[in-house]
Amino acid sequence: MIKLPGVLTSNSNNKIYVGFNLGERFCQISYCTNDGRVDTISAIAGGEEYNIPTVLCKREGVNQWFYGREAVKYAAENDGVLIDNLLGKALDGEPVLIEGVNYQPISLLSLFIKRCMSLVQAASNDKLQGVLFTADYMDYDHMEILREAVGALKLKAEKIYFQSHMESFYHYMIHQPNELWQAGCILFEYETDEIKVYRMVSNLHTDPVVVYIEDSAFPMPDGSRTNEPDMEYELLQMDKTFTNIARDACETEKTYSVFLIGSSFSDNWMKESKKYLCGKYRVFQGSNLYSKGACFGLIDRMLDLQVGKDNIFLGNDKLTANIGMNILRQGDLKYFALLDAGVNWFDADAAFDFYIQDTNVIEVRVCSLIGGGDFTASISLDEFSGKLSRMHAHLYLENVKSLVVEIEDLGLGEFRASSNKVWRESIALY
Repeated sequence: MIKLPGVLTSNSNNKIYVGFNLGERFCQISYCTNDGRVDTISAIAGGEEYNIPTVLCKREGVNQWFYGREAVKYAAENDGVLIDNLLGKALDGEPVLIEGVNYQPISLLSLFIKRCMSLVQAASNDKLQGVLFTADYMDYDHMEILREAVGALKLKAEKIYFQSHMESFYHYMIHQPNELWQAGCILFEYETDEIKVYRMVSNLHTDPVVVYIEDSAFPMPDGSRTNEPDMEYELLQMDKTFTNIARDACETEKTYSVFLIGSSFSDNWMKESKKYLCGKYRVFQGSNLYSKGACFGLIDRMLDLQVGKDNIFLGNDKLTANIGMNILRQGDLKYFALLDAGVNWFDADAAFDFYIQDTNVIEVRVCSLIGGGDFTASISLDEFSGKLSRMHAHLYLENVKSLVVEIEDLGLGEFRASSNKVWRESIALY
């Protein structure tokens, strides 16, 4: 096996772009500077220890806080209180009781991110342009919690973005040589008690090429026994189980490259599975794919690069259709694009004003990119007279499958007062 590759052919002009992977157990931070390379920060100076434990520790009796490896160390020495599951606690919103004092979980998450970001400042004096946070799952609630935690830091960054691990995998791969992903690639992630499998699939018959990721998960044997005979048996079972998982995943569809990430993959037990994978595929192992993918994703958003311009990623949290309206412009009926496929559903938002006359029906065109078919949804403006009026339209998604269209009657100044009427329609996208 070889390390994860990661090179960006671009000049970022003495500016720094940061990808921050906020994992449940560990986080990693990657960055790109003006030399065009994407590097990952080591938790130990001069080493390659990319995993930073996602924990805090408050030293007993004093207001002194540690994070990452130092937090684990002080807690192990019974000199502090360890706080883990920082993102989960922030999502729950319940105060965290530490030595008789309640702490807001968002403040704890914010403190952890702040300490981690100090490593970025130590690694580079370049101007921070943006940060992209990636996590296993990303929806509106996750994004809002992270936005609040990061907002308290007052980072001197122009842009803050968020994306899921699945999307970070996509951005990482499209910056690699084409054969690594267009010929078929699979990612295996093993951190806790299961192996996650991500298969990247490209539909070359569409323009642009639609890329999506098929995901699944499989339980793994415990492997935590300390009794030597039992432990040897458990490790053997782990190897056998993973070999079967890998064989089923890789041989179901055409596969060229395999990526292994996660702290639970180890040479201590990977015997037959490694022999099988390395004998048939190009295999890469590491821990920082998601943080590098986040860094690439940030650059793809902020810089005008040609990488991935011919592709569109449609993940589980993506809008899978182009949405627009036919409107009259200078006497000609033209298509007016409102929402583009490929944006996160919780980021999809469009608002505009338009004029309407001699009708009380608004039509919205939905053009699916995943084979769901194209259709036109009609919205009836009940009780509207049909006289010339200015309307305000607001389109957004309430979930990945449901588009909401709100139309408000604004009237026409002194010629016709607003009726203050608002029409709301929910449209199923598939």
